[in-house]
Order: sequence, then C-alpha cells, then structure tokens
Amino acid sequence: MFRVKELLLPRGIFENPMLRLHLRCFRLYGYVASKYQRRPWLSQARCILFTASIWMSCVLMLARVFQGYERLNDGATTCATALQYFTVSIATMNAIVRRERVVSMLREVHEDMQKLMKEADDQELDLVLSTQKYTRTITLILWVSSLGAGLMALSDCIYRTLFMPQTVFNLPAVRRGEERPLLLFRLFPFGELYDNFVVGFLGPWYALGLGVTTIPLWHTFIMCLMKYVHLKLMILNKRVPEMDIMRHNPFLDLDRLTPAQLNRWRIRLFTKFVTDHLKIRRFVKELELLICVPVMIDFIIFSILICFLFFALGVGSPTKMDYFFMCIYIFVMASILLIYHWHATLISECHDELSFAYYSTPWYEFERSAQRMILFMMIHSQRPLQIRALMIPVNLGTFLDIVRAAYSYSNLLRQIY
Repeated sequence: MFRVKELLLPRGIFENPMLRLHLRCFRLYGYVASKYQRRPWLSQARCILFTASIWMSCVLMLARVFQGYERLNDGATTCATALQYFTVSIATMNAIVRRERVVSMLREVHEDMQKLMKEADDQELDLVLSTQKYTRTITLILWVSSLGAGLMALSDCIYRTLFMPQTVFNLPAVRRGEERPLLLFRLFPFGELYDNFVVGFLGPWYALGLGVTTIPLWHTFIMCLMKYVHLKLMILNKRVPEMDIMRHNPFLDLDRLTPAQLNRWRIRLFTKFVTDHLKIRRFVKELELLICVPVMIDFIIFSILICFLFFALGVGSPTKMDYFFMCIYIFVMASILLIYHWHATLISECHDELSFAYYSTPWYEFERSAQRMILFMMIHSQRPLQIRALMIPVNLGTFLDIVRAAYSYSNLLRQIY
C-alpha cells in the first residue's frame, strides 16, 4: 500500500498548460493528488476503486472471449476491446507501482517549465507555445476517436431500449437467434444476468466509460512527456550556437571583460549546457524505465490485433457497425503505436543534431581550453539517445515493420482461409 503523501503535488502543477488536462483527470481517478486537498486519502481510495474496476472489466471481457463466438466479426471486436483493456490495465498498474518515479518526473517537468518561461526569449516562447498546441491537438484526435466508439456503443443501447425494446432484456430470444444482442452485451459473460438492469446496463456503461477515457488519457500523457524532452533538445540546440553568456549572467559588460574572464564565462556556459544535456538523458532513462514494459506489451498485442482485424474485414461479413468499430480499433491502435515510435524518433534525431550545434559555435575564436571542452562535448553528444521497449527499439522503422507485417500476415491468412 502506498502512502498518501507519495501522491501529493503542488497546486501549480495542475495549471501546467502542457499537462493540465491529464493531471486533472489523473486527480479525478486518484492517481495523483494536490497538497491542498482536504481529504487526500480519498484519492488513494479512488485509485484502488478505478484500478480494480479496470482489471475486473478486463477479466470479464477475456472470459467472454474464451467462451467463443459464432460470428468472426463479433469475436474480432470483442477480442480487440478486451485486449485494449488488458494493455491499459498493465500500463496503469505499472504506473502505480512506479508512482514515485512518475511524481518526481512531473515535479521536474513543472519546475523546468516554470524556469524556462522566465528566461526564454521570443523564439523559445514560440517553441513552447507550438509544443503546447501540438500536444493538445494529438490529445484531441485520440480522445475524439476513442469517445466516438464509446458514444456509438452507448447510442446503440439507448436507441434499442427506446425504439426496439423487444431486443433488450430478452436473452431467450437472442439465444434462439430471433434477436441480436446489444453491442455491450457481447463483451461480458453474464448470461441470464443480462436481463438485470444493473448488470445488463449500468455495469457495461461504467466499464465503457472507464475504457474510453483511460486508454487515450494514459497514452497521450506519455506523449506529452516525450514532447517535453523534444522541446528541451530543440531549445538546447538553439542556445548552443548562440553562445550567449549574457543568458548565464545578464549583468555582464562584455566590453570590459578580459580574454581570460571571457574564457571563464564561456566554460561556465559550456558546463551549463553539459548539465542540461545530462538532465535530458537522465529524464529519458526514467521515461524508458516507466514505459518499456507497457510499450513492449502494446507492440506484441496490437501487432496481432491489427493483423486479426484486417483478416476479419477481408473474410467476414461485418455489419456497418462492426465495420465502423473495427476501423476505429485499427486507427486507435495504430495511432497509439505511432505516438510512441514517432516521438522516440523525434527525440533521437533532435539529439543527433546536438553535435552539429556544438560545431556551429565560433570555436575557432576560443582559447585552447574552451576548444578542448567543445571537442569532448561533441564526442559525448554523439552517443545515441534511443528509447527501447525491453528488446525492441522504439522508432519509426519499428512501426513501419509492424504495419507491413500485420498487412502481410493478414493476406496470408486470407489465402489459407
């Protein structure tokens, strides 16, 4: 059991433009809490409740999958739903286990962004604002697609309850093949209990609400952390060629500095660059330890699911609603994989540019000690900065291999079938 104080974050961090939406949702679910909450222990209770609910929903869906389906398309949509719940259950449990790391990373991001906003120039502020706009856009895209699927399932329940009541709470007719079950009924192994309002309606609605909010919330939160790293690297790549020692000490009078004094200030600025670089590498290592297991599981499960859904679309006879859901599932899973692999590639490529940024400084005007330091910094910056999911490198090449393999294997299955 975690102590409540491990959840507490300063109030200002919940107003961080890059993380505001995610942290407020996490506070609602109890994964984090504010220092100024009256009853922070309630966050611990909500965290236990929501985590247990996600796992319970996942177990019930997997139990229904193992019971089998008569129609391929019903099995495909249910299997995709159950396994997406399974992956997000693993991710949330991993975040709870590593909660101390998550909270420390959030504090670091908040403090660093506050410092950055105070000392940034106009060009760096533009980078910050564009990053905030970018994260909001990606979050909106993934949330809209996930909520769209949830609202479609919800509207199916409401419409058939109001206008086709003979198909609701009528399991004997469903079993005789006279009526089709509600979309949410296919996900759970409740049998005759479907005719109970709490089990048949309220339970699936609650599980649906958890899934359509938690799945995009977690993945876009990690995207924000990765984009923060990319922002820090872009700013470092900008500051290095400028070699503006006035940023280190705004009260200096450059005209009155002797060559020896100017060299000392340059070395101090280099030291700050090295410190910032090491902080970025350490943060990326912490991020890798946080996501390596969930991303590896996503890599395996989503690859198989995308292949299976392509196969079901090509071989089965999906209804319009089945077709819609399978396309949404393929889009969401591909988007989740792309979020990780694309932003890991951005981080790696931006880091590779750092050695060229050091070379772009007017090093030929510096004294020998400063030149040697630049040389060592260039050598150090040439060490690749890559994110790995256990054995798998997280980059755009891996994502393209996933898409090609999924499409190729689905074609092979269709030919065999």
